[in-house]
Amino acid sequence: MDIRLPLPAALRHRVESEEYLWAYFASHLLSPPVVWAIWVFAIAWMSRADSPEDLQFALLFAFAVCAAPILFVSLMVRNGRIGDLHMRESRERYIPYTIAIIGSMCCLALFPRIGAGPILHVLTLVTIVELAVMLVGTLVIHISFHAAGMASIISATALMFGVKQGLAFLPVLLLVVLARLVLRRHTGRQIMLGVLIGALTPLAVVAILGAII
Repeated sequence: MDIRLPLPAALRHRVESEEYLWAYFASHLLSPPVVWAIWVFAIAWMSRADSPEDLQFALLFAFAVCAAPILFVSLMVRNGRIGDLHMRESRERYIPYTIAIIGSMCCLALFPRIGAGPILHVLTLVTIVELAVMLVGTLVIHISFHAAGMASIISATALMFGVKQGLAFLPVLLLVVLARLVLRRHTGRQIMLGVLIGALTPLAVVAILGAII
């Protein structure tokens, strides 16, 4: 049975041309804005399940950092200004990254007013630093944001809740990496750079905070 038959014609043509339906959907469903939005709610729940302030902050973060850039990209795709949601050209990523950074900084500015927990404060700082590094890095080479996003989740979760909890996300990272390679969206070098940036950013932010405090 051909599972691609019920798909709309445009989508069916696309996935048939790319040959791997599972990789196409994995790449979309596990895109950085999606996994980060889910992750911030999970962090808010795990850190202080009885705190409405944490959930309010998670909602703000999900909109300002995750949804706003996607809405912009979707509009640009519709207008023909960007090729697709994955922004294959590096120049297409500059404005969405900037929107996400501005959104993260707004979350950071509103943090004292909302009164969310300290873990979400660290998460926001990690987000700002990682997005800034990705933006600067994109000027030089096309880095895999998919790989960076999942690697940062593993690293940050391990720091906040333990190595075992962090490594629970490792299969998801491997699936994302395999999907991006299968679809030829990135080279192995671009993916490795993404993984390194994602894994090291939380460690660097926590180390700097520790030195300051």
